[in-house]
Parts: sequence; structure tokens; C-alpha cells
Amino acid sequence: MRKARHGNKKSNRSALIIILFLLVIGGGLFGIYRYEQAEAQKAATAPEDDGYPERVTVYYDGAWYQLRDDLETYLILGIDKTEETRQDAADTVFNNQQCDFLMLMVVDRTNRSYCGIHLNRDTMCEIRRLGLGGVSTGTVTEQLALSHTYGSGGRDSCRNSAQAVSRLLYDVPVEHYFAVTMDAIPVLNDLVGGVTVHIEEDMSNVDPAFVEGADVSLDGQQALRFVRARMSVGDGSNLSRMNRQRVYITGLYEQMNHSLSSSDSFALRLANSMSDYMTSDLITEELAQLADQLKDYRFDGILVTEGEARPGVRFTEFYPDEAALQQLVVSVFFEPQT
Repeated sequence: MRKARHGNKKSNRSALIIILFLLVIGGGLFGIYRYEQAEAQKAATAPEDDGYPERVTVYYDGAWYQLRDDLETYLILGIDKTEETRQDAADTVFNNQQCDFLMLMVVDRTNRSYCGIHLNRDTMCEIRRLGLGGVSTGTVTEQLALSHTYGSGGRDSCRNSAQAVSRLLYDVPVEHYFAVTMDAIPVLNDLVGGVTVHIEEDMSNVDPAFVEGADVSLDGQQALRFVRARMSVGDGSNLSRMNRQRVYITGLYEQMNHSLSSSDSFALRLANSMSDYMTSDLITEELAQLADQLKDYRFDGILVTEGEARPGVRFTEFYPDEAALQQLVVSVFFEPQT
């Protein structure tokens, strides 16, 4: 796929992770984020330079395509901590929070629909290194999960992950981000009364109850183990963990729907419980507007990037199938040039 000139700007229910954190939590609630007034004012008056081209035209499979201007993109991040110590250039700022879960939600305003693109955290891609003040000190090719470790672990790290995803997807805009730390899972799980999952492969070394073929009603800590376990399960790849994450999200969504319909106070308790675990560039008014919008939109399922997982020097490395990735990007983000 060849990029060209730049012009003017711009079904699997498990994809409803965005509903969990936007529609369910955000719908009608204006206290979910405890932003300081100054932070909200700063976001409103000083737009961030995301470095994206305003409009992109590409040549693909014998024809020209133009970037659609009726799409909105939201990067959903599940953030986890690691005990690994990272070392690099002296002028590079690190934190120890990685992206364990990445999904890009694409909202289609014209067709009133949305879909999710579930990205493998092990994907090898170009990542910016950030120095003091968030200034880029160059790039490095690493796992996508490590994009969040550059910077403070806050909004600058989220922006860095958003740019890494954009570059991976041939520079399509990633406009917004919504990060939730993985330690929110036990809180959320117990708040809905637990989530029942089917154990597809033996995970008894992770938890004695995780026997192949069993249906387990997870408590909070079990839920965290279920979605985090990797190296000690099966072939140790992230692909099976991604499948488990989608299974868990499906069950969680169903439990949340039940809780919301059976208790008038559940939404408020949910918002209060989750607010300390979130980071986003969206202010509460924007969150509520998006939630209200998605209620009437059709969900078109989850797309997963194809590719090959290979043993790296230290960690597993995932290499996307370039032809399949190009086809995915063109089909979702572009339309024939008029």
C-alpha cells in the first residue's frame, strides 16, 4: 500500500469493552473522571499535536483510495505493571506500565455502526522514545505493549501508544484514548457479583479451579489471573490470552447489563468504584455524548490482525501479515477516491 498526497482534514459481543467503559459507565453520569478544573481547561484550550496528516490518499490493489472523514477512533488500553527494568538512552523517560490489552474502536457516523480492532500486544512496531517534557528522542522497534512505558505513565504515555497504533495501521488517525489499569478488574468483577467462564484449556497451574472443561464463577482475583495468565498457559503466546480476554469481556458485559437493570444505584456505585483506575483525553461531557450516540449504533464485530508469533531474544514477537493488515486498514478506514 503506497501513501500519496495529503489534503484537507482530517458478531462478537466481546468487542463491547467500549460499552463497558463508555456506554455503561458513562451514560448519563458526569462524575466518572475526577479531573481538576485546570486540567479540563488545558485540554480545551491547548489541543495536542498528534502529528497525523490531515488527509491521506493511498494506492491499493490497482486503485486509489481516500481516508474517510466520517470516522472516529478510540484506543482502549488495559494497562498493567511489570517488574522488568528497562534501560536505554540516558535522556529517555520510562515507567513500568505496559499495555496488556489494546483495542481500537472505530465509529462510523455515516452507517451508524462501530467495530473493534483487537491488537496483539506483542506486535513489533515503531515506537517513539520520550525524553523530558515529552519530547521525542527518536524511535525504536519494539513490542507494541512497550509504547506505554515511555513517559510518565499518564496521558503522555497514552498518546505515545496511540501514535504507535497509528503508525502500525499505516498512519490512520487514532484520535482519542481511554486507559484502564488491569487492577480494576477484581473491583469490577466483584461489583457485578462475579463472571462465569468456560475453561478451554488446562490452567490448573494458574488456579486449581481452572481445570479444562470446567465452568467457573470467578471472584475478583481469579478474574485477574484468568485474563493475565500467559507464560504458564499452553504455548505461552499472547494469542490464547487475547481469546480469554474476549471471553471474559463477553461475560462481564452480560453481568453488568443484569446489574444495571436490577439496581437503580448500580451505575453510581460503578462510576465511583472505577474512577480512580482511568485515564483519558475525553472529558465527562464528551464521554456522555459518545455513550448516548452508541446506544443507537450497530455493532459490526471484532477484527483481529493476522500474523505470526515468533520467539524473540527475550520475549515473543508478533509480526503482522502485511497483506492482510493492508486489506484490513483499507476496508475499515478508506473509500474509493472520488
